[in-house]
Amino acid sequence: MEIKDIAMRIWYFRNRKNLSARELSLRLDKSPTYINQIECGNFKVSLPVLLQILDTLEIPCSEFFADNYKNYNQDKEIIDLLNNLSVERKNTFIDLMRNMKQ
Repeated sequence: MEIKDIAMRIWYFRNRKNLSARELSLRLDKSPTYINQIECGNFKVSLPVLLQILDTLEIPCSEFFADNYKNYNQDKEIIDLLNNLSVERKNTFIDLMRNMKQ
C-alpha cells in the first residue's frame, strides 16, 4: 500500500467519524499541521502513530487495510451470514449470485 493510500484512508475514516483534523490532533496530542501533512501524503506516518490513529478513530486494522474498506461492514456482514448457512443453502446462494451476475 502506498503512502497516498494510507493518507486517503486516514482522511476517509476521520471524516466518517465527523472529526476535524484539529480534533484528531488534540486526541493524539499532535499538532493539526502534523495530521494535515499526513493526510496530504507529505509526511510518512510511523506504525505506532498509525495504530494510535486507528485506535482513536475506533477502526480495526482489518477494516483499515481491507481492499474494499468503504464497504467493509457490508462485506463482513455478508460473510458472517454465509458462514452460518448450511452447505445446501450456500450452493443455492451461489446459484442465485451467478444468475444475478448474468
